[in-house]
Amino acid sequence: MDFASVEYHLSIMLLVTAMVGMGATLTVQEFGDICRAPHGVLSVLIAQIVVTPLLAIALAYLFRLPSGVSFGLLLIAAMPGGLFSNLITYFGRGNVALSITATAVSTLLCLISTSFVLRVYGATYLPDDFAMPVGRILFEIACFLLSPLLLGMAIRRVWPDQAPFVSRNFIRLSAILLGLFVVGAIGSGRIEIASHGWRTPLALLLFGALSMWTGVGVATLFRLSPDDRFTVSIEVQVRNGSLALLLKAALFPAVADVADPIGDGVLYVVLFYAGASLALGAYEACIKRLKWGILYAESRPEKEPA
Repeated sequence: MDFASVEYHLSIMLLVTAMVGMGATLTVQEFGDICRAPHGVLSVLIAQIVVTPLLAIALAYLFRLPSGVSFGLLLIAAMPGGLFSNLITYFGRGNVALSITATAVSTLLCLISTSFVLRVYGATYLPDDFAMPVGRILFEIACFLLSPLLLGMAIRRVWPDQAPFVSRNFIRLSAILLGLFVVGAIGSGRIEIASHGWRTPLALLLFGALSMWTGVGVATLFRLSPDDRFTVSIEVQVRNGSLALLLKAALFPAVADVADPIGDGVLYVVLFYAGASLALGAYEACIKRLKWGILYAESRPEKEPA
């Protein structure tokens, strides 16, 4: 059995398990919190949906990236917040409630925002005869992202005591499936790391760093606290790689022994950025915990007078 024949189905399993795990941590109350404190979520949405797609386009132009890599970068920019953003926020002692709420809201909105971004900006990087299957994108998101998310929320509501067990084990299963996906992609030869040189990794790392600073900048405009600024920056930087892998498999299905520069470029970008964003996020969380730098100086406890 070759990787091409299982890529699509493996990406479905990966996304579904991740979304059930995320949903089992959510309640309807998270969405109600937006009305009481909308600025944090609004900061995330502005940075994610409006700014970072333009940032991806600018970097693709400046670095003269190949079409597949450019589309992959745009695909990442069109993704909602990822599951691991909540974990990094927790590790960095940020606003976990804001992180969970922002991830949930951006996930629901991606039904519209993802297809819009890909349709409006993505055609530049695709062949002239390629028709963006907006209906297929909406179907994939609704069936394999939103439905499992709602299922997880239903589990949390009906069996609240079992929800942490479900969430924990589904997230672990998702991580195992991601590992299998990476091994399969590399072993099948779909990813040739050396062929991408230095420009692609540098552009992706720069996109991650600039996404983080975009979140900080927008959050600062809304005068959010240092903890909230950190949370927004992580939400904007860490994206849903599982959904990106599924859409890649749906839009550019792998064919055994057939090279696909666009599809393989997208796959490389998604997998590289998934790891890079987690590393950058963890580094930022360490800085936050240690209260280094000017961003988190306000959160340092004041010394009591002698």
